[in-house]
Amino acid sequence: MGYGSRVRTSKHHAKLPIGQTARIAFEIDAIRAGCCAAATVLMNERPLKEAELEECARLDDALAKAQRLLKSAVRSLMLSRLHRRSRSL
Repeated sequence: MGYGSRVRTSKHHAKLPIGQTARIAFEIDAIRAGCCAAATVLMNERPLKEAELEECARLDDALAKAQRLLKSAVRSLMLSRLHRRSRSL
């Protein structure tokens, strides 16, 4: 080792914002409901605004993809933690 103080290794894992991430994943449902409501309003208008309806669908698709990704990541992390804890007992 060089000069200076020794680096301590910590076996503590950093606290991850899993709870907040899970909450955001489920809040996306409310945002997607807003897209659905907007699409319903657009469907009832005459003349039909196809471009805006298409934008609603694209936003909903992007939100759905983000939601799946977040839920999957949270699920994997939680299962990994459970597996680690069960091995250490």
